[in-house]
Amino acid sequence: MNENATVDPAADPDDAAMLAEIDAELAAEHSAKSRAGTRLTGLVLLIGALVGWIASLELQVGKEFLLANPGGSLSCDVNPFISCGDVMMTWQSSALGIPNMAIGLGGFAIMGAIGALMATGTVLPTWFRWARLGGMTFAFGYVHFLAISAIFLIKALCPWCMVIWTVTAPMFFATLARTIESGDLKLPAPLANLLRHWVVATLLWYLLVIVVIAIVFWNQWLTMLGL
Repeated sequence: MNENATVDPAADPDDAAMLAEIDAELAAEHSAKSRAGTRLTGLVLLIGALVGWIASLELQVGKEFLLANPGGSLSCDVNPFISCGDVMMTWQSSALGIPNMAIGLGGFAIMGAIGALMATGTVLPTWFRWARLGGMTFAFGYVHFLAISAIFLIKALCPWCMVIWTVTAPMFFATLARTIESGDLKLPAPLANLLRHWVVATLLWYLLVIVVIAIVFWNQWLTMLGL
């Protein structure tokens, strides 16, 4: 028997099965490539929290100005449907009993601190990781309540509010992806692999919001453009 003879995998079921198993493991390893590493997620939280905190501060200062100067206007009051003032003086701006600006100032400060810890590679305890996800889930859910209220009920867009919407989305999706990749959140493989693509999820969410705003305010956009 020739010791240098090669084995045809097709002629040997055991070898074919072994090769198929190796291919499956390589495919699983490729799909498991980290998309939301600890440091990357930390940077997303830190940068997003910084921008969100500044926006919350602008809203807080703006509301205090309007309370002290009834009938006044803000720099972000562009026209009847692009106006911070019209939005921040509604009941939705204090839906939880305290001003949303205060919630933003506190919440973004906390998430910024967490992001800074993660960016340095600090390993957070399990309960803290769940608290992080819980906080971001609440924030993202509350953003939906405020966005739906602004678009469909108040019918006005607050520029600084939309900045907060913009940063909250990647903060939430990156946190969710990190929780999945760390093994804390167990989901079916197809769903887990889908949610780990947090950048794509964020962009799709942006697209959805833009389309909704474009449709709901279509006549106003045409009027503003003089069409």
